[in-house]
Amino acid sequence: MNNVMLVGRLTSDIELKTLESGKNVSSIQLAVSRPFKNIDGTYDTDFIDCVLWDGVATTAAEYCKKGDVIGV
Repeated sequence: MNNVMLVGRLTSDIELKTLESGKNVSSIQLAVSRPFKNIDGTYDTDFIDCVLWDGVATTAAEYCKKGDVIGV
């Protein structure tokens, strides 16, 4: 089993959408900095797209905003 834990900053405010089935969904993008410098001496950043569903989507949209550090 593979496990991934991402800790990064939100690149935009979360928009909550409700599907026809009644489920809540939101798409987010995390900016995750690498823990080491590249050959130029600067830190690279990866941008990871994530989809949040139901309770997690609702809670995140209510409490999180652009620039907040979150863990997924």
